[in-house]
Formats: sequence, C-alpha cells, structure tokens
Amino acid sequence: MTEIPRALPQSDAAVVFIHGQPGCAADFSKLVKRLPVAVQFITYDRPGWGESARGVTDVDGNVKYLMEEIVATNYSGVILVGYSYGSVIALRAAIDYPERVMGLVLVSPVGGTGSISVLDKAMAILAKYLQFLPIITRFLTREQRQFKVVQSFEAEQVHLGAELVRLSEYISNIRLPVELIAGMDDLVNPLHGTLELFDLLPNSRLSLIKGAGHLLIIQMPEKIIEKILDMWSGESDR
Repeated sequence: MTEIPRALPQSDAAVVFIHGQPGCAADFSKLVKRLPVAVQFITYDRPGWGESARGVTDVDGNVKYLMEEIVATNYSGVILVGYSYGSVIALRAAIDYPERVMGLVLVSPVGGTGSISVLDKAMAILAKYLQFLPIITRFLTREQRQFKVVQSFEAEQVHLGAELVRLSEYISNIRLPVELIAGMDDLVNPLHGTLELFDLLPNSRLSLIKGAGHLLIIQMPEKIIEKILDMWSGESDR
C-alpha cells in the first residue's frame, strides 16, 4: 500500500482516491498537490496493483479492503473519488457502507451497464489469453512486475460486465450526493454509459467537458479539485 503522509489518522473526515486499471496511487499526483492543506486525503494501491502486497481480488474484496483496512475507524466519514474502474469500487462502497461514505466524485466513471464498450469486450477476450503471458514472461525475463499487472488486468477486466450488471440493481439506492465528471471525447468509456449512471443516481450532478478524453485526472485536475471541494464544503448537497 502507498499512503501519502498528509492523510492523518483520527481526523474527522478524509478524501480517498481510488485508481482505475491499470493504475496506482501515483496517478493522482496532480490532484493531491492542488488540495488545500486542511483537506485530509488518502491515496493507496488497490490489491493487485502498484506496490500492494495483496493479490488481485474482486469488487467485494476491494470494497472490504478499502473500508475496513484503509479507512477503518480513523475517519468519521469519507468522500470517495473514483477514477474509471475505481468508480465501481466507490459506488459499491456507498451501497455497502452508507453510514461511512459522505459523497462520491466519479471521474470518467464506469458504473452503468452501458459503460461496457466494444473496446472493453475486446479487451476482456484479450485478457483471457494474456493470463498465459506471465508464464512466458517469468521464464524469459524473471520480471515480477510485468506479469503482476497482466494478472490483475485479466482478473478485473474479464468479470467487469457481470460486476456492472450486479451493481446496476442497487445504484438507485444511493441517496448521497454524487458528482459525475466525464470528457466528451472519451473513447474508452462510452458517454451513454455515463448518462445511464446519471439517470440511475437520484442525487447526482453531471459535468461534461468538451475537448477532454478519458485521462481527466491529467487533463483537467483543476475541474476535479473544484468538484471535490464542492463536496467537502457541502455545496453538492444543494
């Protein structure tokens, strides 16, 4: 796990950043540098990614690890910032731990069943075959990091469709404030998937950004920080 020291224990609340796949805690470096000092935050490597010593797990395992080990009892509440696949983890956490989650900021969000694109389907098929690549890679290079990433991607991507179908049954039960931020030129996550998610969430606001793609955490960090601070100050409740 990678945790930035400014995420102080025993504070009242914190912003928790959840990366996508592939991804790691460092993906949020442009964002956390822009947060006011008063805002406590956590970045971490999800199981199976980055420097995490834990093996890859499913959505339920990710949520349990996030809420029971990363967040634990250190905070009275958290705002979850989910990027891409990290949105699935954030949404599920809001369903399973409604008393702990104060709000969600979902960036280039994956959540509705419409989020599954032709590219996702192709990658799921490819991922099934990539599971054999680590064996070859280990034999040829002994490079552990390469096949760890392949295994993690394969485990999550192959089951993404089924996870979204399961998630869609409960999304409308999420009553807390949700900020959705999407690029209108996103070629990875279909726009109609984001619109579907917006329709399902009863207390959500949607920001569509012209000229931006999937990599909003790099392209538009200021916009994301603006929405996080709105959530932190309670503006998203209005």
